[in-house]
Amino acid sequence: MKIIITTFFLLIAFNVNAIDLGIPIENASKAYLKHGAEAFIPALLKGSPLEGDKTALSQSNTIRQIESFYGKFLKIEVMREKVLSENVRLVYYIMNYENSPVFGNAMLYKKNGKEIVTNFNFNTKLFVIAPIAVVFD
Repeated sequence: MKIIITTFFLLIAFNVNAIDLGIPIENASKAYLKHGAEAFIPALLKGSPLEGDKTALSQSNTIRQIESFYGKFLKIEVMREKVLSENVRLVYYIMNYENSPVFGNAMLYKKNGKEIVTNFNFNTKLFVIAPIAVVFD
């Protein structure tokens, strides 16, 4: 009986943090690590209506500026997710650099069974990206 209860609680503990970043964010992180800051935004927006948009792509300059202050990009971690509908979810994430985190969010839309990014933001200030309710919920 102890084994069953322990197994049950372990399954719950592992499932609590099982939020999926989404393929676009994971691919953007991999592209950033492999090819540098300029690869992050194009990879994030691949297949999206924003793909190739000059305003969106100009955010690569902001990432380079962040990198110059905070050091090398290390990884992305999921912070929280809000499912808005069957096809839409908002993912809050943390971009870890050598010297500081950067906070981001991305609206993921399921199109033809695959998620694409339809909106994204990142900032060095947490509460610009995530409302208090998201952080302290």
